Formats: sequence, C-alpha cells, structure tokens
Amino acid sequence: MYETAVNQQTRTEKLGLGEILVYLTLIAIAGMFAFQTLNRGGVGNSILAKMIILPALMALFNARKRTGKSLLALLITFMVFLVGVMFNLTIGLPPQAPVLQINESKITLAETKASDLMEAGFDIYVRQGDGGSDYEDLLTDGSFQKYPGDKTVTIEKGFRLDSNAVPYAPFLLVKDGIVLGSISFYGAADKDVVLENSKVIQVRFNKESIKAAKEHSIVFKLDKLDLTSQLELPLVQETFKKHLWSIPPTSTKDVTQLWYGLQWLSNSDSLFWNEYYSLIRLDENYLMTDFELACQIARDE
Repeated sequence: MYETAVNQQTRTEKLGLGEILVYLTLIAIAGMFAFQTLNRGGVGNSILAKMIILPALMALFNARKRTGKSLLALLITFMVFLVGVMFNLTIGLPPQAPVLQINESKITLAETKASDLMEAGFDIYVRQGDGGSDYEDLLTDGSFQKYPGDKTVTIEKGFRLDSNAVPYAPFLLVKDGIVLGSISFYGAADKDVVLENSKVIQVRFNKESIKAAKEHSIVFKLDKLDLTSQLELPLVQETFKKHLWSIPPTSTKDVTQLWYGLQWLSNSDSLFWNEYYSLIRLDENYLMTDFELACQIARDE
C-alpha cells in the first residue's frame, strides 16, 4: 500500500535546484496571499486561504511520482506545520527583554539577581521604617540601611510590584553613595528566597535621582537609548518601533501628558512568557523626569 502510486506522474528522479526554487517561490507567493486572507477575518476566509495555498503545495507534490509513503510523509509534515502555526498564533515567541544600562552595568528584568548588582559595585539599601525622607537625607537619617549581603533579608514568596514613590520604597539602588532610584525583587512563587538570589523585576527613577545621576555623570540607557538625553519622538520611535504604544500629544501645555509608554508583549498574555512595561515621563523640553521599568512574571499574575 505504501509503495502504490497516488498520482499519474512517472518521473522519479530528484528535483533539481531550479525546480525547487520555482515551486518554493509559488508556495511563498500563495502563502502571502493566504495569510492576508486570514488576517481579514470572516467565516469563509479560512476556506479561501486553503484554496489559495493548496494548488501550490499539490504542484510540488505532483512534480514527481509519489507513493502512499510520500503522501503519509506530506500529511505528517503538514500537521507539524499546522501545529507550529497554531502555537505561534495562540502563544507566540517570548518577547526580547529590554536591557537597562547604568553606565557599563546592564540589568535585565527577571534575569539579573541582587548578587549580580552587588558584584557590579551597586549597593542595596533596605527600608527600616514607615516614614519618608527628602532625597538628600535618604541614606543618612536612618530611614534606610545598607544591606551587607549576609543573607539576613528574604523576599516573600509570590509576585508583587511596588507602587510607592522612591522615598517610600522597600529597597533603594545606590551607586557610589548616589541614590539612583528604587528597585523591586522576585524570589519564587511558593517560597521565600534570600535577597541575594532574588531577581530584579522593577526599577524606578524619580526627578531627584535623575538630576543627581546627571550631576555625577551617571548615564541611564534603555536598549542603548540614552535616557539622559533629549527624548524627541523620532529618536524614541526609531529605537523602540512596535514596542512604543503611547506618545505625547503633538501640542499640549499640560506637562502631565508628556510621557512615553512602552511594552514588550507576547500572544500568551504572560501565561507562558514574561512581559515587560516601561513608562517615561518628560518635562516641556522632552527630558526625562520619571522612569519605570517593570515585568510581569509568566504564570504568576
């Protein structure tokens, strides 16, 4: 049965390179039209897409004598391809995580650990009380204490982002005595984890910390874009492209409307892959005044 011919073709030699290119070109063209048809939606468009792509596939199949074994192989290949397409449409590929750079040190959310930061020369300060402090006094009035890296602080199980302003945050990120902003960590979904082994899931800068960083020649970059420079729309669009989902109005006197929204999403809505978000607030000169980069851990909403 497997060796029985299933078409009228008598040629059995292998396809030449030229023939293969011709058939692949036909399939690619048909595939493009079929994909465009599917994107239009509608009940009958899936049937129409099959009618577009099927002749090109059958032309390749019938180019040589085929047996039942060949037909079975084709069906298996088609099913694998179909599963791959459905997987991509429903789940998609994981988004490329944005990289936050502070001078030469790079931070990737959900990958970089607290221990990596300390090895890179950063200090982590832990909040000691409930009261807030002025920026200049954050490290000197007892509100925060430098973490010595002795595994005495643990991150509670579960995922949570911090909504507090920088002076009220649980943790501060400090470099050479300069408060750069606040930082949040994630350990595990089902157990507490020591701070050293916990991963960064959120970084925030405020107006005071951004000003201090500039005064001390500390540069912030997001995917190689210098955040301490003037963030004009063409530059931001060129850098982030499809990840830029919100831009400031073209003409407004309301400075609260001057912000960029960024997102790195997947089709799975953080069910299978991590997702990332960023908000960059600006002044009237399009200079950054506030920054947040956060992620949503997959399967831990």
